Amino acid sequence: EYWEQCSTTLEDKNQQNNMQPDIQELEGKIDIKFANAALIEEALTHRSYVNENRDRRSNHNERLEFLGDAVLELITTQFLFQKYPDRPEGDLTSFRAALVRTESLAGCAGQIELGKYLFMSKGEEATGGRSRPYILANAFEAVIGAIYLDKGLEAAEKFISQYLLVNIDNIVANRLDAVSYTHLRAHETGR
Repeated sequence: EYWEQCSTTLEDKNQQNNMQPDIQELEGKIDIKFANAALIEEALTHRSYVNENRDRRSNHNERLEFLGDAVLELITTQFLFQKYPDRPEGDLTSFRAALVRTESLAGCAGQIELGKYLFMSKGEEATGGRSRPYILANAFEAVIGAIYLDKGLEAAEKFISQYLLVNIDNIVANRLDAVSYTHLRAHETGR
């Protein structure tokens, strides 16, 4: 199986990077104990770490981020569809864009101090990688992917609800979606 191919242990990563992220501490914060520790370790491994440690057999988090993005979109879309039965598709799209934008996801990652648990290169860390919004947002999505694979859709939904979906009332009340949706439409149309 794919996860059994990962021979790098958490201890190897800690020794190599001279840091001691406490994965159990993170599991306690998010109230999820991973049955397959390789999943959460991969979710927390930035590409720079793998590039700097080529002698180690590690995977970076981009595939889990890809999966987590899809799970996040599904759960967010279903939530909005059910919460706002009388709102048109354009409003729902706008709300979703505001919820899942980089800054929003980075904020959620900040709530659980995700940056301190990341494996990354010394150079990336030295240039502020642990607090860079897109790195945090990507890692947050990778954690969602890891939760989905390890615990299933219901656990992923609980995690997303606890850290992200709770922000929807503020987004709607303060029309924080308007900026996000305008930016999304401009990007889609190339303007």
